[in-house]
Amino acid sequence: MKQNSLFSLFLLFVLFFILPTQFARAANGDLQELISLALTHNPRMEIARQQINQARGQLTTSQAGYLPRVSTGAGSTYTHIQDLVPEDEDTVINVNINGTQLLYDFGKTRGRIDSVRHNLDAAGFNLKQTGHAIVFQVKQAYYSLLEKIHLISVAEQSVATYQRHLYRAQKYFEAGVRTRIDITNAELELANARLDLLRARSNAQIARTKLEQVTGISLKGQKDIPKTAVLPLTDMIKTLPELSPPLESLLKTARKKRPELQQVTQQLKAAGAVIKQIKAEYWPTLSATASYEDYETDLQSFHDQWRIGAGLTWEIFSGFETEGKLAEARSKMLEINGRKNELELAVTQDVTDTFLRAREHRDGIKIADMAVKLAEKNLDLAEGRYKAGLGDMIEFNDAQLSLTRSQSDLIGTYFSYLTALAGIERATGTTPEPALELKKILK
Repeated sequence: MKQNSLFSLFLLFVLFFILPTQFARAANGDLQELISLALTHNPRMEIARQQINQARGQLTTSQAGYLPRVSTGAGSTYTHIQDLVPEDEDTVINVNINGTQLLYDFGKTRGRIDSVRHNLDAAGFNLKQTGHAIVFQVKQAYYSLLEKIHLISVAEQSVATYQRHLYRAQKYFEAGVRTRIDITNAELELANARLDLLRARSNAQIARTKLEQVTGISLKGQKDIPKTAVLPLTDMIKTLPELSPPLESLLKTARKKRPELQQVTQQLKAAGAVIKQIKAEYWPTLSATASYEDYETDLQSFHDQWRIGAGLTWEIFSGFETEGKLAEARSKMLEINGRKNELELAVTQDVTDTFLRAREHRDGIKIADMAVKLAEKNLDLAEGRYKAGLGDMIEFNDAQLSLTRSQSDLIGTYFSYLTALAGIERATGTTPEPALELKKILK
């Protein structure tokens, strides 16, 4: 007797503590694997990476303005000189090397480099934002798939219950206790439950396809995703993640870490650098030049020579082209500043909405869990009344329908809460960086 009690305690410990924890760990392993696949194969990540590479190329191009430009050339000409006595002629072969070096341009090149560098930083934050969005979409699709799988379990339980009830109704009819209408009613409810099960399985397949679309790769070779078993949600709730910090703290974090805000800040700095670059066009450009020419010929009039010097170019009037470009650049900067203000308001709304939605689902889980327990008790009572001949089929069907609805609500609220937590990470820009591997990409 004592051994049976110890075994029962051990079983309860496994059921209520070990299995939910293992479920959470297995689910997290699935999720990290899918996130890694999405960040590798999702086309939007590749687009964002190539935009960074383009910005790097533009930076290299702009930095070339500080480096010397060297060119060389060679030629061969047949030369005949008539003024000499006797006349002279020969084939002249010449080789030349020319070089120019920018000395000072009042900030034109510096402004161009600063603008491109800020655009490169903006492209990096765009990649980061894209990664955050993809991680959220993977989590959203994954939780949706888990929800549909759990709804299959609910539908299967409903089918099993109606099958048992149909069997009971048939036995009662054969014993003369119940009428045939109970059998017909049970058959109807069983058919509806099977239809719901069919829909639930179809919805799970659709959710899996959506997960594949977000991941950017077919998961046909990974049919065991998700690897987790379906456990009672009342057990899973014991490992429910806590709600994030207060709303004000989240808003403060979002203003600092939201990639879109950091991106538009860099775009604003780039626009300011462009204005400096254009203003520098009002001033001259000072450059140094050097050249060397070597001649291979017997003609006395051709000698090797070299030159070195400095030159100043100043465009005094450009037909108001500089004024036009400056007006355009200033308007562009004001436009970006307006977008930044608009984005700040959108981020505030986004964080607020996701936080309030998460809190709603968190509180809703407790209510839905209580509703499931009450619905289970109500079904037990209805089934007992039916067995005792005190209740009818309608009462039992209503109780079973209420239980199915309550279980579905609990499942939906539970996974909506997990999705809302992922939404808070995305809205505040706190999606875990190790999952994104952005440091490796941005090197």
